[in-house]
Amino acid sequence: MSLDIIPVAVDPETLFRMEQSAQPCVVYECELQQAPCGMCLEGTTSAVSAHLRRHGITGPESAVIACTWGGCNKILKKGSMARHILIHLGVKVRCSICRIVKCRHDILRAHITSSDSCRFAIAEDVPGPGGYVIAPITAAHMHQV
Repeated sequence: MSLDIIPVAVDPETLFRMEQSAQPCVVYECELQQAPCGMCLEGTTSAVSAHLRRHGITGPESAVIACTWGGCNKILKKGSMARHILIHLGVKVRCSICRIVKCRHDILRAHITSSDSCRFAIAEDVPGPGGYVIAPITAAHMHQV
């Protein structure tokens, strides 16, 4: 199996988290339409939230804003924006025991707490289709998932 090496710019906070964890991670190209930055960011709510702040999307969590990811234009609260963008990325989570896949961590947590057979499960990240795997050894080299 050959891997394509694709150089991309990665958000500095994502690189820092990856280097600290010493684990590979999956990144996605920023598709915010009002100010495309050309950076890639990790597909987690915390990484997306940090990236939105870099774009100047700040203020109270209850502020109403439009999502411009890939031309979406959906109106939602700022506090929901990072979770909403994960839907655009196709990021999901899977139960480590029964392998059921859910779209958000909170929904999978509800499954785990309500299922006797899955009560000791952990959430496994399921990357979206457009992600790139990067590894701490050579963050500039990637391959598409």
